[in-house]
Amino acid sequence: MTVFRCYMKITKKNISIVLMYFVIFTIVSLIMFYAGRGDDGSGKFTSSRLNAGIVDNDKSGVSEKLADYLSKLHNADMLENDISALQEKMYYNRYEIIIQIPEGFSENLLSGDAKVSVTQQPGSYSYMYVESQINDFINRIIKYNIAGYTMEESFEKVQDVKESKVTLIDVNGNGGNMPDFAFLFQFFPYTSIAILGNLLGIILCSFRKKEVKNRIAASAVSLRRQSAEAFLSFIVIGVIVWAAFLALVFAIRGKELLNNVNMFYYIINSFAVMALSLSIAFLTGILAKEPSMVNMIITPVSLFMSFLGGVFVPLNLLNSTIRKIARFVPVYWYEEVNNKLSGYAEIPADIAKDIWSGIGIQVLFTLMFISLTLAISRYQIQEK
Repeated sequence: MTVFRCYMKITKKNISIVLMYFVIFTIVSLIMFYAGRGDDGSGKFTSSRLNAGIVDNDKSGVSEKLADYLSKLHNADMLENDISALQEKMYYNRYEIIIQIPEGFSENLLSGDAKVSVTQQPGSYSYMYVESQINDFINRIIKYNIAGYTMEESFEKVQDVKESKVTLIDVNGNGGNMPDFAFLFQFFPYTSIAILGNLLGIILCSFRKKEVKNRIAASAVSLRRQSAEAFLSFIVIGVIVWAAFLALVFAIRGKELLNNVNMFYYIINSFAVMALSLSIAFLTGILAKEPSMVNMIITPVSLFMSFLGGVFVPLNLLNSTIRKIARFVPVYWYEEVNNKLSGYAEIPADIAKDIWSGIGIQVLFTLMFISLTLAISRYQIQEK
Protein backbone atom coordinates (compact mmCIF):
# COMPACT_ATOMS: atom_id res chain seq x y z
CA MET A 1 0.00 0.00 0.00
CA THR A 2 2.90 2.33 -0.76
CA VAL A 3 0.92 4.67 -3.01
CA PHE A 4 -2.00 4.77 -0.58
CA ARG A 5 0.28 5.71 2.34
CA CYS A 6 1.90 8.39 0.21
CA TYR A 7 -1.49 9.93 -0.59
CA MET A 8 -2.41 9.93 3.10
CA LYS A 9 0.92 11.52 4.07
CA ILE A 10 0.36 14.38 1.60
CA THR A 11 -3.18 14.73 2.96
CA LYS A 12 -1.84 15.00 6.50
CA LYS A 13 0.65 17.61 5.33
CA ASN A 14 -2.19 19.71 3.90
CA ILE A 15 -4.62 19.16 6.77
CA SER A 16 -4.72 22.94 7.33
CA ILE A 17 -6.82 23.25 4.15
CA VAL A 18 -9.40 20.86 5.56
CA LEU A 19 -9.50 22.61 8.93
CA MET A 20 -9.76 26.09 7.38
CA TYR A 21 -12.75 25.28 5.18
CA PHE A 22 -14.40 23.17 7.85
CA VAL A 23 -14.18 26.04 10.36
CA ILE A 24 -15.58 28.43 7.75
CA PHE A 25 -18.41 26.01 7.02
CA THR A 26 -19.19 25.58 10.72
CA ILE A 27 -19.23 29.31 11.47
CA VAL A 28 -21.27 30.29 8.39
CA SER A 29 -23.77 27.47 8.89
CA LEU A 30 -24.31 28.26 12.57
CA ILE A 31 -24.71 31.98 11.91
CA MET A 32 -27.15 31.41 9.05
CA PHE A 33 -29.51 29.00 10.75
CA TYR A 34 -29.41 30.60 14.20
CA ALA A 35 -29.83 34.12 12.81
CA GLY A 36 -32.46 33.02 10.31
CA ARG A 37 -34.70 31.33 12.86
CA GLY A 38 -36.87 32.80 15.56
CA ASP A 39 -36.31 31.96 19.20
CA ASP A 40 -38.84 29.18 18.88
CA GLY A 41 -37.47 27.99 15.57
CA SER A 42 -40.53 29.06 13.63
CA GLY A 43 -38.91 31.79 11.64
CA LYS A 44 -41.80 34.20 12.30
CA PHE A 45 -41.78 37.84 11.22
CA THR A 46 -42.50 40.53 13.78
CA SER A 47 -43.20 44.21 13.33
CA SER A 48 -40.34 46.57 14.12
CA ARG A 49 -40.51 49.44 16.60
CA LEU A 50 -38.38 52.41 15.61
CA ASN A 51 -37.02 55.22 17.73
CA ALA A 52 -38.98 58.17 16.33
CA GLY A 53 -39.30 61.86 17.07
CA ILE A 54 -42.64 63.58 16.28
CA VAL A 55 -42.95 67.32 15.63
CA ASP A 56 -46.58 68.49 15.71
CA ASN A 57 -46.81 71.81 13.89
CA ASP A 58 -50.60 71.57 13.47
CA LYS A 59 -51.45 71.40 17.18
CA SER A 60 -54.93 70.06 16.43
CA GLY A 61 -56.99 67.17 17.73
CA VAL A 62 -56.42 65.33 14.46
CA SER A 63 -52.64 65.67 14.64
CA GLU A 64 -52.70 64.54 18.26
CA LYS A 65 -54.61 61.41 17.26
CA LEU A 66 -52.01 60.65 14.58
CA ALA A 67 -49.20 61.17 17.12
CA ASP A 68 -50.96 58.81 19.56
CA TYR A 69 -51.39 56.23 16.79
CA LEU A 70 -47.68 56.36 15.88
CA SER A 71 -46.67 56.20 19.55
CA LYS A 72 -48.43 52.85 19.84
CA LEU A 73 -46.44 51.51 16.89
CA HIS A 74 -43.03 53.00 17.70
CA ASN A 75 -40.91 54.37 20.53
CA ALA A 76 -41.95 57.97 19.88
CA ASP A 77 -41.19 61.26 21.64
CA MET A 78 -42.84 64.63 21.02
CA LEU A 79 -40.27 67.26 19.98
CA GLU A 80 -40.17 71.00 19.33
CA ASN A 81 -39.64 72.33 15.82
CA ASP A 82 -36.00 73.31 16.32
CA ILE A 83 -34.05 72.43 13.17
CA SER A 84 -30.58 72.49 14.75
CA ALA A 85 -31.73 70.40 17.73
CA LEU A 86 -33.43 67.89 15.43
CA GLN A 87 -30.33 67.60 13.25
CA GLU A 88 -28.18 67.01 16.34
CA LYS A 89 -30.49 64.24 17.60
CA MET A 90 -30.36 62.54 14.20
CA TYR A 91 -26.58 62.92 13.98
CA TYR A 92 -26.05 61.23 17.35
CA ASN A 93 -28.52 58.42 16.46
CA ARG A 94 -30.99 59.44 19.13
CA TYR A 95 -33.77 58.88 16.60
CA GLU A 96 -33.95 56.78 13.47
CA ILE A 97 -36.63 58.99 11.96
CA ILE A 98 -38.19 62.41 12.53
CA ILE A 99 -41.89 62.79 11.67
CA GLN A 100 -43.13 66.32 11.08
CA ILE A 101 -46.89 67.00 10.98
CA PRO A 102 -47.33 70.27 9.05
CA GLU A 103 -49.74 73.12 9.77
CA GLY A 104 -53.11 72.63 8.13
CA PHE A 105 -52.90 68.85 8.40
CA SER A 106 -56.38 68.53 9.93
CA GLU A 107 -57.92 70.86 7.33
CA ASN A 108 -56.43 68.90 4.44
CA LEU A 109 -57.07 65.41 5.84
CA LEU A 110 -60.48 64.69 4.34
CA SER A 111 -59.61 66.28 1.00
CA GLY A 112 -56.73 63.84 0.59
CA ASP A 113 -54.08 66.59 0.51
CA ALA A 114 -52.68 65.90 3.99
CA LYS A 115 -48.94 65.30 3.82
CA VAL A 116 -46.55 64.29 6.59
CA SER A 117 -42.80 64.79 6.29
CA VAL A 118 -40.55 61.88 7.33
CA THR A 119 -36.79 62.40 7.65
CA GLN A 120 -34.50 59.39 8.09
CA GLN A 121 -30.83 58.76 8.69
CA PRO A 122 -28.65 58.47 5.56
CA GLY A 123 -28.74 54.95 4.10
CA SER A 124 -31.88 54.00 6.03
CA TYR A 125 -35.12 52.94 4.36
CA SER A 126 -37.25 52.96 7.52
CA TYR A 127 -39.15 55.98 6.23
CA MET A 128 -40.98 53.78 3.72
CA TYR A 129 -42.19 51.55 6.54
CA VAL A 130 -43.45 54.55 8.56
CA GLU A 131 -44.93 56.33 5.54
CA SER A 132 -47.00 53.25 4.72
CA GLN A 133 -48.37 53.23 8.28
CA ILE A 134 -49.22 56.95 8.11
CA ASN A 135 -50.89 56.56 4.72
CA ASP A 136 -52.83 53.58 6.02
CA PHE A 137 -54.01 55.68 9.00
CA ILE A 138 -55.12 58.58 6.77
CA ASN A 139 -56.87 56.34 4.22
CA ARG A 140 -58.85 54.51 6.89
CA ILE A 141 -59.93 57.76 8.53
CA ILE A 142 -61.20 59.01 5.16
CA LYS A 143 -63.05 55.74 4.43
CA TYR A 144 -64.75 55.67 7.84
CA ASN A 145 -65.75 59.33 7.41
CA ILE A 146 -67.20 58.65 3.95
CA ALA A 147 -69.14 55.73 5.48
CA GLY A 148 -70.92 58.19 7.80
CA TYR A 149 -68.84 58.04 10.95
CA THR A 150 -67.86 61.23 12.75
CA MET A 151 -64.20 62.14 12.98
CA GLU A 152 -64.04 61.00 16.60
CA GLU A 153 -65.74 57.68 15.76
CA SER A 154 -63.35 57.20 12.83
CA PHE A 155 -60.36 57.60 15.13
CA GLU A 156 -61.79 55.05 17.55
CA LYS A 157 -62.36 52.57 14.70
CA VAL A 158 -58.77 52.92 13.52
CA GLN A 159 -57.41 52.52 17.05
CA ASP A 160 -59.53 49.38 17.65
CA VAL A 161 -58.27 47.48 14.58
CA LYS A 162 -56.85 44.18 15.77
CA GLU A 163 -53.71 42.59 14.33
CA SER A 164 -54.38 39.75 11.93
CA LYS A 165 -53.27 36.34 13.14
CA VAL A 166 -52.05 33.98 10.44
CA THR A 167 -51.92 30.25 11.04
CA LEU A 168 -50.04 28.11 8.54
CA ILE A 169 -51.92 25.05 7.35
CA ASP A 170 -49.73 22.06 8.06
CA VAL A 171 -50.06 20.44 4.63
CA ASN A 172 -46.72 18.63 4.59
CA GLY A 173 -46.29 17.89 8.30
CA ASN A 174 -43.61 20.51 9.07
CA GLY A 175 -45.98 23.31 10.01
CA GLY A 176 -44.46 25.45 7.26
CA ASN A 177 -41.04 25.36 8.96
CA MET A 178 -37.70 24.18 7.61
CA PRO A 179 -35.91 21.85 10.07
CA ASP A 180 -32.84 23.51 11.58
CA PHE A 181 -30.47 20.74 10.53
CA ALA A 182 -31.56 21.23 6.90
CA PHE A 183 -29.66 24.56 6.95
CA LEU A 184 -26.47 22.64 7.68
CA PHE A 185 -27.09 20.26 4.79
CA GLN A 186 -27.79 23.26 2.56
CA PHE A 187 -24.23 24.56 2.95
CA PHE A 188 -22.44 21.23 2.64
CA PRO A 189 -21.79 21.34 -1.16
CA TYR A 190 -19.63 24.45 -0.93
CA THR A 191 -17.47 22.97 1.82
CA SER A 192 -17.24 19.57 0.16
CA ILE A 193 -16.14 20.97 -3.21
CA ALA A 194 -13.73 23.45 -1.60
CA ILE A 195 -12.06 20.93 0.73
CA LEU A 196 -11.82 17.94 -1.59
CA GLY A 197 -11.08 20.04 -4.67
CA ASN A 198 -8.16 21.84 -3.06
CA LEU A 199 -6.80 18.89 -1.11
CA LEU A 200 -7.02 16.16 -3.74
CA GLY A 201 -6.17 18.52 -6.58
CA ILE A 202 -2.89 19.36 -4.85
CA ILE A 203 -2.16 15.65 -4.30
CA LEU A 204 -2.75 14.79 -7.95
CA CYS A 205 -0.55 17.68 -9.06
CA SER A 206 2.19 16.42 -6.78
CA PHE A 207 2.03 12.95 -8.34
CA ARG A 208 2.04 14.40 -11.85
CA LYS A 209 5.42 16.10 -11.41
CA LYS A 210 7.94 14.67 -13.86
CA GLU A 211 10.44 13.42 -11.30
CA VAL A 212 7.70 11.78 -9.21
CA LYS A 213 6.16 10.10 -12.26
CA ASN A 214 9.55 8.75 -13.31
CA ARG A 215 10.19 7.26 -9.87
CA ILE A 216 6.77 5.64 -9.81
CA ALA A 217 7.26 4.25 -13.33
CA ALA A 218 10.55 2.68 -12.27
CA SER A 219 9.08 1.10 -9.14
CA ALA A 220 7.92 -2.49 -8.79
CA VAL A 221 4.32 -1.40 -8.19
CA SER A 222 2.16 -2.07 -11.25
CA LEU A 223 0.18 0.73 -12.88
CA ARG A 224 -3.07 -1.05 -12.08
CA ARG A 225 -2.17 -1.29 -8.40
CA GLN A 226 -1.09 2.36 -8.34
CA SER A 227 -4.46 3.38 -9.78
CA ALA A 228 -6.35 1.14 -7.35
CA GLU A 229 -4.51 2.55 -4.31
CA ALA A 230 -4.98 6.12 -5.57
CA PHE A 231 -8.70 5.49 -6.05
CA LEU A 232 -8.94 3.95 -2.57
CA SER A 233 -7.21 6.96 -1.00
CA PHE A 234 -9.67 9.29 -2.78
CA ILE A 235 -12.62 7.34 -1.42
CA VAL A 236 -11.18 7.23 2.11
CA ILE A 237 -10.48 10.97 2.18
CA GLY A 238 -13.93 11.74 0.79
CA VAL A 239 -15.65 9.51 3.34
CA ILE A 240 -13.66 11.10 6.19
CA VAL A 241 -14.76 14.61 5.14
CA TRP A 242 -18.36 13.40 4.72
CA ALA A 243 -18.31 11.61 8.09
CA ALA A 244 -16.89 14.73 9.78
CA PHE A 245 -19.75 16.77 8.33
CA LEU A 246 -22.36 14.28 9.58
CA ALA A 247 -20.69 14.24 12.99
CA LEU A 248 -21.04 18.03 13.14
CA VAL A 249 -24.72 17.86 12.18
CA PHE A 250 -25.40 15.20 14.82
CA ALA A 251 -23.47 17.21 17.41
CA ILE A 252 -25.63 20.29 16.78
CA ARG A 253 -29.02 18.84 15.84
CA GLY A 254 -28.57 15.09 16.32
CA LYS A 255 -31.79 14.45 18.23
CA GLU A 256 -33.87 16.35 15.69
CA LEU A 257 -32.25 14.51 12.77
CA LEU A 258 -32.58 11.09 14.40
CA ASN A 259 -36.30 11.71 14.94
CA ASN A 260 -36.77 12.74 11.31
CA VAL A 261 -38.10 9.93 9.13
CA ASN A 262 -36.25 11.41 6.12
CA MET A 263 -32.81 11.02 7.71
CA PHE A 264 -31.86 8.27 5.24
CA TYR A 265 -32.56 10.56 2.27
CA TYR A 266 -30.48 13.38 3.78
CA ILE A 267 -27.52 11.04 4.27
CA ILE A 268 -27.74 9.58 0.76
CA ASN A 269 -28.08 13.03 -0.80
CA SER A 270 -25.02 14.33 1.08
CA PHE A 271 -23.04 11.25 0.05
CA ALA A 272 -23.99 11.89 -3.59
CA VAL A 273 -22.68 15.46 -3.46
CA MET A 274 -19.49 14.20 -1.76
CA ALA A 275 -18.93 11.82 -4.69
CA LEU A 276 -19.60 14.71 -7.06
CA SER A 277 -16.96 16.76 -5.22
CA LEU A 278 -14.46 13.93 -5.65
CA SER A 279 -15.05 13.89 -9.41
CA ILE A 280 -14.55 17.68 -9.57
CA ALA A 281 -11.35 17.31 -7.56
CA PHE A 282 -10.18 14.57 -9.94
CA LEU A 283 -10.81 16.81 -12.95
CA THR A 284 -9.09 19.78 -11.28
CA GLY A 285 -6.00 17.73 -10.47
CA ILE A 286 -5.68 16.75 -14.14
CA LEU A 287 -6.22 20.27 -15.48
CA ALA A 288 -3.95 22.11 -13.03
CA LYS A 289 -0.31 22.14 -14.07
CA GLU A 290 0.95 23.37 -10.70
CA PRO A 291 -0.39 22.97 -7.14
CA SER A 292 -0.75 26.75 -6.92
CA MET A 293 -3.27 26.62 -9.78
CA VAL A 294 -5.62 24.29 -7.92
CA ASN A 295 -7.03 26.99 -5.66
CA MET A 296 -7.37 29.33 -8.65
CA ILE A 297 -9.66 26.76 -10.28
CA ILE A 298 -11.58 25.41 -7.28
CA THR A 299 -12.44 28.73 -5.59
CA PRO A 300 -14.41 30.24 -8.51
CA VAL A 301 -15.94 26.84 -9.37
CA SER A 302 -17.18 26.22 -5.82
CA LEU A 303 -18.54 29.76 -5.48
CA PHE A 304 -20.19 29.68 -8.91
CA MET A 305 -21.89 26.35 -8.25
CA SER A 306 -22.91 27.44 -4.75
CA PHE A 307 -24.45 30.76 -5.76
CA LEU A 308 -26.22 29.41 -8.84
CA GLY A 309 -27.13 26.08 -7.24
CA GLY A 310 -28.95 27.57 -4.25
CA VAL A 311 -26.40 27.14 -1.45
CA PHE A 312 -26.05 30.82 -0.56
CA VAL A 313 -29.22 32.13 -2.22
CA PRO A 314 -32.34 29.93 -1.73
CA LEU A 315 -33.71 28.55 -4.98
CA ASN A 316 -37.14 30.11 -4.40
CA LEU A 317 -35.53 33.56 -4.55
CA LEU A 318 -34.04 32.97 -8.00
CA ASN A 319 -36.06 34.11 -11.00
CA SER A 320 -37.29 31.59 -13.56
CA THR A 321 -34.55 32.35 -16.11
CA ILE A 322 -31.72 31.82 -13.62
CA ARG A 323 -33.34 28.63 -12.35
CA LYS A 324 -33.47 27.26 -15.90
CA ILE A 325 -29.74 27.96 -16.25
CA ALA A 326 -29.05 26.54 -12.78
CA ARG A 327 -30.45 23.17 -13.81
CA PHE A 328 -27.17 22.59 -15.66
CA VAL A 329 -25.29 22.95 -12.36
CA PRO A 330 -25.11 19.68 -10.36
CA VAL A 331 -25.39 21.42 -6.98
CA TYR A 332 -28.82 22.68 -8.04
CA TRP A 333 -30.15 19.13 -7.93
CA TYR A 334 -28.68 18.55 -4.49
CA GLU A 335 -30.49 21.65 -3.20
CA GLU A 336 -33.71 20.62 -4.95
CA VAL A 337 -33.63 17.34 -3.07
CA ASN A 338 -32.72 19.08 0.20
CA ASN A 339 -35.62 21.53 -0.20
CA LYS A 340 -38.09 18.71 -0.87
CA LEU A 341 -36.84 16.80 2.17
CA SER A 342 -37.15 19.86 4.41
CA GLY A 343 -40.64 20.59 3.10
CA TYR A 344 -42.16 17.21 4.00
CA ALA A 345 -42.34 15.44 7.34
CA GLU A 346 -43.05 12.23 5.43
CA ILE A 347 -42.22 11.75 1.76
CA PRO A 348 -45.16 10.79 -0.51
CA ALA A 349 -44.51 8.33 -3.33
CA ASP A 350 -44.51 10.99 -6.08
CA ILE A 351 -42.05 13.20 -4.15
CA ALA A 352 -39.83 10.17 -3.46
CA LYS A 353 -39.52 9.69 -7.22
CA ASP A 354 -38.40 13.31 -7.59
CA ILE A 355 -35.85 12.85 -4.81
CA TRP A 356 -34.33 9.74 -6.34
CA SER A 357 -34.34 11.49 -9.68
CA GLY A 358 -32.39 14.42 -8.20
CA ILE A 359 -29.86 12.08 -6.61
CA GLY A 360 -29.59 10.15 -9.88
CA ILE A 361 -28.83 13.35 -11.81
CA GLN A 362 -26.01 14.10 -9.36
CA VAL A 363 -24.61 10.62 -10.04
CA LEU A 364 -24.79 11.25 -13.79
CA PHE A 365 -22.88 14.53 -13.37
CA THR A 366 -20.29 12.63 -11.32
CA LEU A 367 -19.86 10.01 -14.04
CA MET A 368 -19.65 12.76 -16.66
CA PHE A 369 -16.83 14.53 -14.80
CA ILE A 370 -14.97 11.22 -14.33
CA SER A 371 -15.33 10.37 -18.01
CA LEU A 372 -14.15 13.83 -19.01
CA THR A 373 -11.15 13.49 -16.68
CA LEU A 374 -10.19 10.10 -18.11
CA ALA A 375 -10.48 11.45 -21.66
CA ILE A 376 -8.27 14.44 -20.85
CA SER A 377 -5.78 12.21 -19.03
CA ARG A 378 -5.54 9.85 -22.03
CA TYR A 379 -5.07 12.81 -24.39
CA GLN A 380 -2.26 14.18 -22.19
CA ILE A 381 -0.50 10.80 -22.20
CA GLN A 382 -0.78 10.48 -26.00
CA GLU A 383 0.44 14.05 -26.45
CA LYS A 384 3.62 13.22 -24.56
